[in-house]
Amino acid sequence: RNVSSTVSSVEVMEQIKSDTRRTEQYFEVAFEMMALQKLKKALDYLTACNVLSPSPRDVASFLRIHRSRMDPEVLGDYLGEGGLGSDVEYWNSIRYYYVRAISFVGMNVDQGLRHFLTSCGFRLPGEAQRVDRIMSTFAQCFWEDNAGNNKRCLFKDQDTIFLLAFAIIMLNTNLSNADRKPSSQKTIHLSLSKKQKE
Repeated sequence: RNVSSTVSSVEVMEQIKSDTRRTEQYFEVAFEMMALQKLKKALDYLTACNVLSPSPRDVASFLRIHRSRMDPEVLGDYLGEGGLGSDVEYWNSIRYYYVRAISFVGMNVDQGLRHFLTSCGFRLPGEAQRVDRIMSTFAQCFWEDNAGNNKRCLFKDQDTIFLLAFAIIMLNTNLSNADRKPSSQKTIHLSLSKKQKE
């Protein structure tokens, strides 16, 4: 009886080693795809190989754990994805779980935004809609962590946080781009005013 259980244990260990090697090979193929800026295809590949669950929480966790192996611009584009129809909630959930892993407790908006944009492994995309989606998620998570803290969060809702954070980004962009016209600050103010009235 001891001999058969030992043989069985050895077989189980060999199977585990084999599965681990196979999983590592799947990961290497996926990371090669990511290096070619094909993040979505890499995640689809891992899902098809049953290495990664397609659930938004699992995808977000994978992205956070392996963000150092990804191009920050590609990751930012991926996180800013909006989807169509029923996919919208899926993409919102991926973004939410990715950002929700960050704690903004005790930070003011400027500190939280700075931490968010410098320590989270991605670069904001160039497309305004994608930036809007990411900043909306930031505002939601910042609000969840700081609502009721009158020293750090003086705002009555997350929309105000969104407007302030978006304005900070736009003004920073204007300061960084010497070829922009000075009148664009007026445009930012007008567009934010319109958004606030909605």
